[in-house]
Amino acid sequence: MGFSSDAIPEGLVVRLHRRHLLRKQVVPVNDWGRLSGTQQRLAAFLLSLRDEGNATLHDGAGDGEGLLVSHDAAVRLPASVAEAIGVPPLTSLSITLSFEGLMTDPDGHIRIRWYDENTQAIRPGRCGCIVSWADGRRRGRLSETIFRLVEAADAYNASEGQPPAARISAWMPVQNGYRDVTGRQVKADDYLSHLTLYQAGAMALDVRQTADGPDFVPIVMHREKAAGQTDDEAPIPEAAEDPSAVVRPRDAISDALLPADLQQGFLQSFVRETETRQAYVLGRQQYLVIEPGLRSALDVVRQKRRASRSEREEFVRNPRPALAGALKREKAAVPGLEAEADGWEERSASLLLVETHQYAERVIGLEIWQKPSLPWLQTPSGQWMPERFPVRIGSATVVMDQKESEKIVSGYTMALEAGDGEMVVQGQRISTEQVGHVLESLGLARPAAAAPDPANMAADGGEAPASASSGATDLGGDGSDSALPAERQVLQILQNFEGVDYRMSHARRVSVLSNDFPVGSLTRSLPKPHQEDGFRWLAEAWVAGWPGVLLADDMGLGKTFQALAFLAWVRKNRSRQGMAEGVARQPVLVVAPTALLRNWIEEAERHLQPDVLGKRIDAFGYGLNRLRLAQPGEWAQEDSLDVARLRSADWVLTTYETLANHHRAFARVAFSVALFDEAQKIKMPGTINTQAAKAMNADFTLTMTGTPIENRLADLWCIMDRAIPGYLGELKGFVKRYENGAEAELEELKTKLDRPDTRTPAPMLRRMKVDILEGLPRREVRKVKMPMPPEQALAYARARLDAQNGGRRHGDMLRAIHAFRGVSLHPEKVENVDPFDPASVDLWVGKSARLMQTMTVLEEIAARGEKALVFLEDLTMQRIFATAAATKFALASTPAIINGSVPGERRLAIVDGFQNAPAGFDLLVLSPKAAGVGLTITAANHVIHLSRWWNPAVEDQCNDRCYRIGQHKPVTVHVPIAVHPALGEASFDVTLDRLLENKRSLSRHMLRPPVEDSDLEILFGEAVNAA
Repeated sequence: MGFSSDAIPEGLVVRLHRRHLLRKQVVPVNDWGRLSGTQQRLAAFLLSLRDEGNATLHDGAGDGEGLLVSHDAAVRLPASVAEAIGVPPLTSLSITLSFEGLMTDPDGHIRIRWYDENTQAIRPGRCGCIVSWADGRRRGRLSETIFRLVEAADAYNASEGQPPAARISAWMPVQNGYRDVTGRQVKADDYLSHLTLYQAGAMALDVRQTADGPDFVPIVMHREKAAGQTDDEAPIPEAAEDPSAVVRPRDAISDALLPADLQQGFLQSFVRETETRQAYVLGRQQYLVIEPGLRSALDVVRQKRRASRSEREEFVRNPRPALAGALKREKAAVPGLEAEADGWEERSASLLLVETHQYAERVIGLEIWQKPSLPWLQTPSGQWMPERFPVRIGSATVVMDQKESEKIVSGYTMALEAGDGEMVVQGQRISTEQVGHVLESLGLARPAAAAPDPANMAADGGEAPASASSGATDLGGDGSDSALPAERQVLQILQNFEGVDYRMSHARRVSVLSNDFPVGSLTRSLPKPHQEDGFRWLAEAWVAGWPGVLLADDMGLGKTFQALAFLAWVRKNRSRQGMAEGVARQPVLVVAPTALLRNWIEEAERHLQPDVLGKRIDAFGYGLNRLRLAQPGEWAQEDSLDVARLRSADWVLTTYETLANHHRAFARVAFSVALFDEAQKIKMPGTINTQAAKAMNADFTLTMTGTPIENRLADLWCIMDRAIPGYLGELKGFVKRYENGAEAELEELKTKLDRPDTRTPAPMLRRMKVDILEGLPRREVRKVKMPMPPEQALAYARARLDAQNGGRRHGDMLRAIHAFRGVSLHPEKVENVDPFDPASVDLWVGKSARLMQTMTVLEEIAARGEKALVFLEDLTMQRIFATAAATKFALASTPAIINGSVPGERRLAIVDGFQNAPAGFDLLVLSPKAAGVGLTITAANHVIHLSRWWNPAVEDQCNDRCYRIGQHKPVTVHVPIAVHPALGEASFDVTLDRLLENKRSLSRHMLRPPVEDSDLEILFGEAVNAA
């Protein structure tokens, strides 16, 4: 049983219906007195209108009996009553009135123009206080003051052709209506030169986090955007008869009634006042009309802005009780409605307040950044540095090796003890704090509990973190962001470190599309079988209501294509349900390393149908500069980027560094999907990059990485804590249970991730190329053990003797391992060779087993006219080797080198040149960490590991630069192994190979970290203690 209303010229006909068999039946007005509960109180209120002379009995010639409420009375109905009897919400249209001619002229005329939310001129139909447009599909009501003004204008226009006295008489209601709307009299000399009116019936809160808790201002809206809407933009619920049963949060800025400049003008008046007015002057002849109920709500907002921090936090969490209380105090009960007994004030509050997308629930405030103290999460000790590599410390690039690192650590320790704020590093004065960040990230200094984000400087190649200045190790980044201050304020989130403070749950989502791969409709490329399965898994996880998932496919399986198809599918799903355009738009956020952003753009253009992802905004490089805004006072960080433009996009591309630097602006955007490519970038708990990622407000999160465990199992926890917060419990308990767990615990963890139950899609999908790709050519790994020449064998024996006579502490063992690694590559300094002299090159090569085998392999590759990738860490060795190779093989130019000093765009240009080069022999020299991720180099079908990284996951990444979808030739991975003639299997290279293969085998069958604390002791023991 329920009420309905229909507009006719005389007023609104209100009828009460009840279901009788298969049809609705009208209940006579005289029977309304026998109703009970809510319907009885509503009927009593309506009948009181009849007693007051504002309504009459209506018999609609076969439509059944109803109550005819005059339009004058209808515009005065409380909002909750109007909605309950089916009156359309306050219209979203704005109107402009302008006068043509003289007021007393027979042909004087008031022109009324109507505009929709997009400021497009329309011609609506009006029946009293109800207007309709879009071929009758949309309807809205006028507020009392605007209704009276429009009625008066139409009556004046109807007097055209009459004598001046009649025209003056007809003009007087226009004069009164203008005064009621604006609070001003129409000047005699300009009448209505140009009058624009906006009517506000609802509001949203635009919330900003500050150091003193939340601050907020009202965004005025038309009532149509409030909760309980019934427009045709509502999504289709999964099991409801009426699509409007689902209420969506809105976007305060995108849905605002006023243009940005007029909204700002309103706020300037609002914050200065102690009481809300009926109308506001927004500009010359531009006015905002505030409905009575909304005026009370705005007064509450003004009062709460001045309240204590705890009271403001409570108000932001749930504003409705405070609004309802104010409505109750001002008008405790509408006569005949008994509001207090029936809760009508709560309903009225819900109609006044638009639920909008604000910060993610995980965000709890703003604070000065302090690195959290995690004493139970120690840096793995089984790591060693490469032979020689660059790191960025402040504005200086410092080349590190074992000797230099010890020197810098010693100087850093003395500077701390002396309290010096600066220290000298390789002749340059650098902040002691910055040196500490870098040493900490390399595992060479203990973490400082209050330090800012450590410089995420993996040897030779990570991107510059948010706290580091841009430069050689930035790989492009923003291209313009300077170092962030140590006192930077960041969004505070619930961390889940020592307790599960935050879990993100989600109800099942509605899908109107098939879960099959959308070939043809959304994509132009044909997927491989495993990509069809991966897409179906993503779609099923989305529908099942997972907050996010981890796509951990092996490198080269086409994760990007699967993800793009999924993003297009989500957008089309939302579009079909009215959620992809206008007020309901939620963009997609794609976060990736700089070198991969162009790949995302190219892959979308290659694989997707045109425009299926909609409008793209590039929040990086030059595109970022176009998004920057002048910093307006105290809210500079929230407004550092044009949030309105971000919200208007369909998909946004950015880097991890940009996201960290501008996370307070990005956090104000509600995203339908947040995708984190190479998600190992957010594997470190308690860093700004990770915290920024976790502060994003996303309905669904897709994390993607081929190496979910790069160093330790905590990496996996951290990534999953972005995808599904709380799913793996607290970090402390996770580390305790699994990081030193036996096979049973590791199998338990794997089951939880990829086989949780038979009813729910797994939260993680990981497939290996060797298991599923039938289309790839054969791959062979050739390991050739080469005896060390005399000079190298002698240098190795000396290093072994030094290790046997040395200590057994962690640092002693690390020094020994570094010595073994260096000698096993080459026993002499590179300064002893002239790479342009063939004889000098041959002599230099002849002193290294690895170099001799590498040159032999390159000769075979050259004879076949094929291409190779040579992975080598030592920067000086890279240059010498590339030049020496050019000399030995009489190449036209020196092979290109990709390492951490090569910017992202330059790397891509080098790869493009290599990929598109004519057939024939060629090679690239690459650093494992700098070039092991994000590059597709299928022109090569040979990989040579001249030096090996300590982590099998990194080595596999290097192999997969050429062994991936798109490769058509058999691939050979060459591993030259230097063997001491006397020690044989106890040689360092052999021991390292044995350890890496064992780890690689274990990681294929269970979730095991590729680097463990025991690795160093194993390597040292086998290399030093063997008989």
